[in-house]
Amino acid sequence: MEVLFLHGAGGWADDQPIAGELRSRLRVPVVMPRFSEDEMTAGAWLAGIDEAMEPLGTETVIVGHSFGSSMALLRLAAAPPEPLPRGMVLLATPFWGSEGWQGEYALPAGFTLPPGLPVFLHHCLDDDTVPFDHLARFQALLPGAVIRRHETGGHQFQERMNAVAGDVAALGS
Repeated sequence: MEVLFLHGAGGWADDQPIAGELRSRLRVPVVMPRFSEDEMTAGAWLAGIDEAMEPLGTETVIVGHSFGSSMALLRLAAAPPEPLPRGMVLLATPFWGSEGWQGEYALPAGFTLPPGLPVFLHHCLDDDTVPFDHLARFQALLPGAVIRRHETGGHQFQERMNAVAGDVAALGS
């Protein structure tokens, strides 16, 4: 198994501890491409995801954080990659269809997950960046996803990485 970690917007440095926790807990390669802070278009991120996925094998699990997790879902909406990843574990995913959030990043109407693709959605109640109610929107949109609510951990999932790593490990077995 290998992990493709998609960091949050402008969060390459901030998300290093999350990627590091995954490396140390899972003892697998964690690929974390650096996305530009200056080029925040959906097109640029989707192209970067495609580039990062190209050399990876069939044992890849995608882990996304914040903006990176929403771009992972948008990538699936554009066209599911071949082969599909083993699954996705998405942390603090913003729901861009909400009022006041940017439509360029919104999933298209009628979006569904590819059949057989396991998805885990984690969110902390005390996240001060992505509102916790975004998780409920995804729960309604993606009824097949496994929902993990955490009372604490903030936006960076402090002291919650054991649960996240457990879901990633389950996808690798």
